[in-house]
Amino acid sequence: MPRDPFGGTAVRVAMRTIRFPAVLALLLPAPALADTLPLTRGYYVEAGRPCRGAPNVALRDYQGDGIGSSKAGQCHARVLARIGQRYTLRQSCVQYGGPRQYRAAERLKIRVDSRTSYTDLRAGAQYRWCRTTNL
Repeated sequence: MPRDPFGGTAVRVAMRTIRFPAVLALLLPAPALADTLPLTRGYYVEAGRPCRGAPNVALRDYQGDGIGSSKAGQCHARVLARIGQRYTLRQSCVQYGGPRQYRAAERLKIRVDSRTSYTDLRAGAQYRWCRTTNL
């Protein structure tokens, strides 16, 4: 094995150089961990309906990665485009209600009105956040 003419210093420096970026990558927050939309996580109910006793069809569930409903859950969304507060998303969800569950993809167009409300631009429906204690 060839000897290091610098007494191992070059090897130690090289190891530190390699190790530092690896440790830094582990410490920095990953973009995948960030919420897809600037909305408060939780349940949203169609505007004009009370939170308490709202029918399942009027509820949406946002847990930071996609917008679910009573017929679709475990949603994972990706932002395709953003113009101001309007977002175009491609979302993949597990579909419920049939003889077997399956994953399906859909495209959503959302306008974020505030941290606690949004509008589904395709359906024309507005949703507002509800505390889970109010459902």
